[in-house]
Amino acid sequence: MTAEELRTEIRNTIIACGNAEQESGWIVSRATAIPVSEFFFDRRALEDGEIARARAMAERRRNGEPLQYILGDEYFGDLLLKVGKGCLIPRPETWGIVELLVPRIPRSGSCCELGAGSGAVSLAIAHARPDVSVFGSELSKEALYWANRNLAAYELPNVEFRLGSLFDPFPGRRFDAVAANLPYIPFSEKENLQREVRDFEPAVALFAEDGGTALIREALNGLQDHLAPGGTAVFEMGEEQIAPLAAYAETLPFPVRIRIHRDCFGVQRFLEVSCRA
Repeated sequence: MTAEELRTEIRNTIIACGNAEQESGWIVSRATAIPVSEFFFDRRALEDGEIARARAMAERRRNGEPLQYILGDEYFGDLLLKVGKGCLIPRPETWGIVELLVPRIPRSGSCCELGAGSGAVSLAIAHARPDVSVFGSELSKEALYWANRNLAAYELPNVEFRLGSLFDPFPGRRFDAVAANLPYIPFSEKENLQREVRDFEPAVALFAEDGGTALIREALNGLQDHLAPGGTAVFEMGEEQIAPLAAYAETLPFPVRIRIHRDCFGVQRFLEVSCRA
């Protein structure tokens, strides 16, 4: 069996899952180390082990497991990050947090990511701004494993991850910037999610009480003690949470400026809260 023949078999196996044409190519390429562009020209007979690896990966995909977990990695901007069970898979829309904060952090400033997950946002900011000290908190030990694994791979000296909820690992410390992609999906929406998300990604990284606003409200309250004067915080959320959380931010007991930004798909996604100097 050649790579192209195996790809056809794998495509038929996962035909009901996502983009079977593209995903089957990635699976066979990962199992055989043959680039997808070379399938048609590489006519060698595949080894039994290569075929078995591809079939095992296809079976996992057929059962609904996210392709990123199966392949073991996902790009976030220019960074290739390891991902797996226990950490949220980085999404392209989350890159908006990086775009908003990187130019706003002062020279030799500091940034704190709440709920670091795979470490995607922290590492992207630190990679773009080597002068910035970046800290990340993460409540899940499983997710923290992936964040530290990715940090070790990129050897960024200006990043540190700590176990704990929100600002708890940083008592008495203020930051020039705060980044947060915290859980914001209402529990009532669980059954409406794709099974890849609902059945495989960690619930602790997805769902929040009070219509998806509870944890972000808690983080907003923490800004009073942890956001430096003149600092900026950016929160990712769903369109349903934007209006109530923007209104809540207006009631914070310190002077703030509120802005709402759209993501790369044109959806209202980010709440920016700036602390007036």
